[in-house]
Amino acid sequence: MWLAPLNAHDDLMDTTPASARLCDLNPTAQPARIGDPACFQPSDALADPAGSGPPRCAADPAGFGPPDAAADAVGFGPPDPAPDPAGFGPPRPAVAARPPWAGIALIAAAAFAVEMAVGARYGYARDELYFLAAGRHLAFGYVDQPPLTPLLARISAAVTGNTLIGFRVLPALAMAALAVATAAMSRLLGAGRTGQLLAALAAATCAEYLGAMHELTTTTPDFVLWAITLLLVMRLLVSRDPRWWVPIGVCVGIASEAKWNIGFLAAALAAGFLATDARRLLRSRYLLIGGVIAAGLAAPDLIWQAAHGWPSADVFRALQTAAGHNRAVYWPGQILFTGPILTPVWVTGAIWSLRSAAARRFRPVAIACVIAIALQFVLGGKPYYPGAAYTFLLAAGCVPLERRLAARRPLARRVSPATAVAAAMLVGAVVAAPIALPVLPARVLHTVPLQKINYDLGETIAWPKLVALVAREYDTLPGPQRQRTTILTGNYGEAGAIDRYGPALGLPAVYSGANNFWLWGPPPAADTAAIAVNVNPALLRREFSQVRLVATFSNGLGVSDDEQGAQVFLATGLRSSWSQSWPAFRNYS
Repeated sequence: MWLAPLNAHDDLMDTTPASARLCDLNPTAQPARIGDPACFQPSDALADPAGSGPPRCAADPAGFGPPDAAADAVGFGPPDPAPDPAGFGPPRPAVAARPPWAGIALIAAAAFAVEMAVGARYGYARDELYFLAAGRHLAFGYVDQPPLTPLLARISAAVTGNTLIGFRVLPALAMAALAVATAAMSRLLGAGRTGQLLAALAAATCAEYLGAMHELTTTTPDFVLWAITLLLVMRLLVSRDPRWWVPIGVCVGIASEAKWNIGFLAAALAAGFLATDARRLLRSRYLLIGGVIAAGLAAPDLIWQAAHGWPSADVFRALQTAAGHNRAVYWPGQILFTGPILTPVWVTGAIWSLRSAAARRFRPVAIACVIAIALQFVLGGKPYYPGAAYTFLLAAGCVPLERRLAARRPLARRVSPATAVAAAMLVGAVVAAPIALPVLPARVLHTVPLQKINYDLGETIAWPKLVALVAREYDTLPGPQRQRTTILTGNYGEAGAIDRYGPALGLPAVYSGANNFWLWGPPPAADTAAIAVNVNPALLRREFSQVRLVATFSNGLGVSDDEQGAQVFLATGLRSSWSQSWPAFRNYS
């Protein structure tokens, strides 16, 4: 059902006149007119016949502006008129011609197809194996992450038959979603057809997104929910309708159940609003409602953390030991992860969105993205943490890029400048693909150690072979001893691999002191021996009377990774009960 039209008494906490709330932040803006897509028209029943979401303009039922019969919906056709080739001139309308949905959909579909084409190469990533195990122990929280990703892992495994290629469907869909969201942002920023297609292509060819959206980890929903949050905030700034705070709150709340990283974006957005005229939108009861919803969605994880003694604090302290290294590689990482072709685009986007009069309305989002990126450097976060902020910066960069391209002549009188830029983006993706994705044979990583750049490349190979080695040692034990032997591992990747592949080989349940695996212990009281994979031998000798090295793992490819050379021990004669010795195995990191 439609919400009542905004008026001077619509929001008791908002003292801003209704006309000021409905129009652009630009002090020279004129009052809203029927059919003006830059302003919100609450009285138009055509805006949302189902009444299922925040109002949109009557001129565009899809919420993207008036249709243009002459628009080319597929390719890089003639760009919109560009009175300012430099892209820094007088403001353009916030929404231009009809979006080239066919072209955007084609780019998104191609991104999905690329991810799926390599989805079954190599194997599960270390974190994916952990999330599969966590999905079999559903809870409101975990030691090192909120509950959403384990839930998605469980659903994905159940729906797709617990196959690797099926497990990669959700990340591939997330990659397509980033391309669509980036195109939608560029449209709101004023990009025409060509700019929107370039924005979608920029996201689809970004090396960071290619790599991150290949796997189902906490980064997957985190990036998508950041992008959706930014898009919703832009909708708020366009419409001046404070009711957008409600879906924003919902999105932030869901994101908090994916990764705590969303808190940095929320804080940066608050700073962006307070630093601009958009602060008037903070005086709204809908912001309070959205905040309550976000807090309510985040509460289960926070309650779980409090009930378990805030184990995440130990994880954060462990992460901080790498803060110096992270700062040293942070800014080169921003260039490497986005790629040398796209770096000028997002740098231009940051400058344009912070300085241009045409982007003044969206200044809070620009400030927030720049703050989010800089803040992770200051805090010593990993270079990829603020990666989703580049969806906005790439979208913003494609606005002045489109206008500059419009002023250029075709290359060799045949190739349009926009086509040349698109080709350069594709070339950049091809160059980045061997680093971001498992496109090369795994054996190549022995001679060309690309896993030194993309850690996960090396951490996705030979897991079944490791489990087979453990099963072989377990099967060599005499029957009575085997019945009293448990399986221990030093990290959650090994534990996750045995949990995934072990049952088919007859292995018992696996235990580990790593993160949430420790909470799923201790081993059965009757077990007095253990086959221990990559466990500190000094710890084993303290807890067992006899410790013997029985095997050393080799992935058979000569690839240097965290498991190559891992030692397998047989430990017998548990000195005390598991309830007494288990605390010594805990490793929250």
